[in-house]
Formats: sequence, structure tokens, C-alpha cells
Amino acid sequence: MGYRVFDTDDMDPLQIYRLIVGSLVPRPIAWVSSIDREGAANLAPFSFFTCVSHAPPLFSISAGERGRRMKDTVANISATKGYVIHTVVNGWEQAMNESSANFEPHENEFEALGLETVPSDLVAAPRLRDAPVAMECRLEEIITYGDEWKTHLVIGKALRWHVRDDLILEDKYIDPVKLQPVGRLGGTNYCRTQDIFQMERTYQPPDKVHPNEPNG
Repeated sequence: MGYRVFDTDDMDPLQIYRLIVGSLVPRPIAWVSSIDREGAANLAPFSFFTCVSHAPPLFSISAGERGRRMKDTVANISATKGYVIHTVVNGWEQAMNESSANFEPHENEFEALGLETVPSDLVAAPRLRDAPVAMECRLEEIITYGDEWKTHLVIGKALRWHVRDDLILEDKYIDPVKLQPVGRLGGTNYCRTQDIFQMERTYQPPDKVHPNEPNG
């Protein structure tokens, strides 16, 4: 079996993007609500999303530009600092996809899509009513990469979790079977976690950390 070789220095950014979204799979989706200085709310999904640290609890969202300007989410977070990350699950995928459309900067995606909100506790941005998992976050830093193709890396700290009662196991874990998260693949492809299995780690670090406790 042969292999195709791709050298990134010889590739255009769009082809690099295609390889990234096909290789880093499945990706969790951050469904982010934010608000601008005038109080207009915004909702948009991002699959370039991951955890940076658990102590402190830091998350990163990576967003390119649209029309040579920051996407509304990044501009809003830069201006007002607070935002909410929701976990996308079965039943929410269509609304999530529709929220990625080219809405005008001051157009409210919640109203346009008929999604109900509730006030957040610690940040100005609203959160989705009935979302199974929501994390209120505060901006820590925005790092911008690139010249012609700019990417903004948003790093924020989770201030408060809202987790639906029936998802909690042993008063500390989130049940992945009941959560039913949706993941992002390459192109127009998504996935559901229909096949969940368990494996104990074969490596125990020197401090004997339990396999279910933080250790990467």
C-alpha cells in the first residue's frame, strides 16, 4: 500500500485545512453564545475546539476570519469578555448547523432559529435553555496567527458549569451514554457516539493517578 506525501510549505491553506479536518477526528463542537457591546446576542459553532488545562480550567476556540474581519463570536468575546460554550448533542445538530449561516453582525441567531435562552449567572451572554451541558467562560487571551489568512485563538477560563441532573454519575462524572454528543468530521460529515466502550489504562503514572482522573 502506497502513501501520498503532503509538505505543508508547498500547499495552499485550503488544502491544509482539508487535511486537518480529515485527520483530527472526531472533533467536539463548541456551540458558543456571545454578546456585543450593544447587547446583541450571537450563537455559532466551532469545531476547532479543545481543552487547554484542567487547573485552571481553560478552553481554546480557533476561528478564522470572514470577509477579512473577525467572526462575530471572536469580536464579541474580545469586546465583552464573557461567553458560554454548549455541548452539541443528538437533537440539537440541525439548529447548530443552521446557526453557522451568514447572519448579519447584529442579527440574533437565537430569535432567528426559535431557540429559547436563559440568563447566565456570571457572564452577560445568554445560555441555551435546556442545553444539557453549558460552561460560562471568561476571556483570558486572544492570540492571532497568520498574515493573509488570519486565525484567532481564543483562550478562556470556565467559571461555572451547568449540567443536567440526570447526566451526573457518582456526583462527579458526566454520563457519555446519556449525553449523546455529536462530533465533527471532515467536509459535511458528522458523527454520533453510538458505540461507547471502556478500557482501563495499561500505564499507571508514578503517583498512581486513577485512570479516570486527570492525566491527559
